[in-house]
Amino acid sequence: MRNLLRNLLGSLLLLTSFPVFSQDFNLQLRSTLEYPGQTLANICGYAQDGREYALLGAENGMVIVDVTNPSSPVNITQIPGPNNLWKEIKVYQHYAYVTSEGGQGLQIIDLSNLPNASLNSHFYTGDGVIAGQLSTIHALHIDTVKGFVYLYGGALLDGAVKVLDLNADPYNPTYAGKYDALGYVHDGFAYNDTLYACHIYSGLLSIVDMSDKSNPVLLGTVQTPGKFTHNSWLTDDHKHILTTDENENA
Repeated sequence: MRNLLRNLLGSLLLLTSFPVFSQDFNLQLRSTLEYPGQTLANICGYAQDGREYALLGAENGMVIVDVTNPSSPVNITQIPGPNNLWKEIKVYQHYAYVTSEGGQGLQIIDLSNLPNASLNSHFYTGDGVIAGQLSTIHALHIDTVKGFVYLYGGALLDGAVKVLDLNADPYNPTYAGKYDALGYVHDGFAYNDTLYACHIYSGLLSIVDMSDKSNPVLLGTVQTPGKFTHNSWLTDDHKHILTTDENENA
């Protein structure tokens, strides 16, 4: 994925303020693509059979771009989804999971047929006690160690975290439980049954033992500096959790 990251970071540098340009990050903008009439809200990388792909959260649905040659990216297809400016994408095995504030639940796309543009996809709207109730979702993260997807925000359960089990069939997840002890969760990071949940309106990062999805255990909380906790990400050595506040100078 080095080529993809280099290309994306180069694009980000061109959009940032002047002080960034005074530093040498050894990055080069290789190419650009435009999507007239659509906003782009999110991006995720995926690699398969020696090829690299960018999965773009476009307004009218996820776009798949072959970026194996970053100087000459190739649009493969756009998978129709909710017409909404917000999308978020994560990948598990050969499946892409797409959330949207436009509703329709969790979109699941089977990427195994790439680079062929004909891909199977469907919307999961809940099963069991939440059958047919899942609609809007703000964000998601996947615990790839344990095989669970965590869904954040949205109207269902007043914005609590919804947890789905991917182990039996990643294309058809099943509802496993929720975390709602401190109310609305905007975003988060999940790894090895530990959840780092971002409670944006209370300005808290909560750390939760999710080993038992039906009975999460709150381990502790930290108030972030801007008291508007937007998202979190665990460092590769698992020694630190990073957060941002969605306000200025935070």
